[in-house]
Amino acid sequence: MKKVILTSLSALAVSAAFIPSVATAHGYIAGEFPSRVNLCHSDNGSKNDCASASYDRQSLEAPKGFPAAGPVDGKIASAQKGGSFDVLDLQSSNKWYKTKIQAGSNDFHWFSTANHKTTDYVYYITKPDWDQNAPLTRASFDLENPFCVIDMNGQQPPKNLGNAHTCHVPERSGYQVILSVWTIDDTANAFYNVIDVEFEDGVTPPPLPDVWQQSTTIAPKEDLIVGDKVKARFFDSSTGSFTSETSIEIGSLANGKKNTWSYNLATAINATQSNAQAGTKNNKDEFTPIYGNNPVYLKTDSSLSSVEIDIIKGDIPVDDSITVLGLEDEYVLNNNTVDVTFSIEAVGNLNVTNTIFDANNKAIASESKNINDTVGHFTIALHNATAGTFKLVSIANSNDDANLSLQESNSFNIVDAEVPGDCQDIQEVDISKQYKPGEEVSYQGNVYRAERWTDVGRTPDTQYSGWVLVGPC
Repeated sequence: MKKVILTSLSALAVSAAFIPSVATAHGYIAGEFPSRVNLCHSDNGSKNDCASASYDRQSLEAPKGFPAAGPVDGKIASAQKGGSFDVLDLQSSNKWYKTKIQAGSNDFHWFSTANHKTTDYVYYITKPDWDQNAPLTRASFDLENPFCVIDMNGQQPPKNLGNAHTCHVPERSGYQVILSVWTIDDTANAFYNVIDVEFEDGVTPPPLPDVWQQSTTIAPKEDLIVGDKVKARFFDSSTGSFTSETSIEIGSLANGKKNTWSYNLATAINATQSNAQAGTKNNKDEFTPIYGNNPVYLKTDSSLSSVEIDIIKGDIPVDDSITVLGLEDEYVLNNNTVDVTFSIEAVGNLNVTNTIFDANNKAIASESKNINDTVGHFTIALHNATAGTFKLVSIANSNDDANLSLQESNSFNIVDAEVPGDCQDIQEVDISKQYKPGEEVSYQGNVYRAERWTDVGRTPDTQYSGWVLVGPC
């Protein structure tokens, strides 16, 4: 059977419709004062009932230019991402877990998963009299006095938790929200994270950095077929290239179901990779693959920096076939002889036999030829033929499959050469003159048409040939 290989997805061009691109991962606030979305992630949302927003904490991105631009009021915490991120915009005095903080010098850490060239980091805090039980708006924050601005002048920040910003936090009391805006220098966007804090005497010891950081998500969007492959490739920043991979091949219709192959790939990653794991993560750093979206995590102390997921389409069988090309509706007799010319386009490795049958279903000529995924040309000469209706029957037998035969039948006509009406008898002409068929010839005061070259006569000592003329008409 003929197989056609579909173009596989390039590692650098995996469609977002299938797999979230690693390039969409950017950053979030972690460390001593983790952001709202990071807390949703780090404890699977159990503290704040926000697990739905926990898997893509690095992507709270919106247009830059805050406060003139950026997410609209009421959508600041979610960066107006929508969908599962909307939970981040819920606001009340008892909704969110609050990290203890004191006024004065404090360190904030942006963890960069894609360390873009940066304009600055700006930190705002809510006003002393802000409404804790209303959605966050620009009016909630002291926008005229950002308490910290880290100017980067277009430089790239470090791609780790060491990117600390030491800032002087102003005096406040009780529950407050800090908004940090990371403005990207070479794109039109910025990243928005809010931090829920509680002012009191003493500072809670900072939590330990996460051992695992999410890189991407196995997000299946389509069922696959037998022979397809899915591959996870792991990029090592120390070598600047992909150094390892984990792949699975679809071996059955059941394993090709989108949620199933996602589960199987996550399971394979967990079995083969020491610095990468996939699935849902609990607070004991245990990973459980699920039938659906599976986050992929990398160890923060490893040299792995990113993951790419590729879907590689396998060979798809194409049915063998034959197509008759170039068979004319009519062929013209020439001295009771005619050449029937045509071609056969074959898909597959085929032996093709072409047989011509007359109106009485009698086989009068046949020709065979092997054709392997190409076009074969045929000329079948018919001698002593007469005008009438004929049929070309083309039968193809597979050279690879003894049980496969194909047939195509096509009719055509054979007609006599046209002789104009009211013409005089055939005239002979001197052999010294050469004409083309159909050419008009002036002969003995009349105009004739040259039909064919033939033997037209004999003298006692000479046989000669010449053009047969028809006409005048």
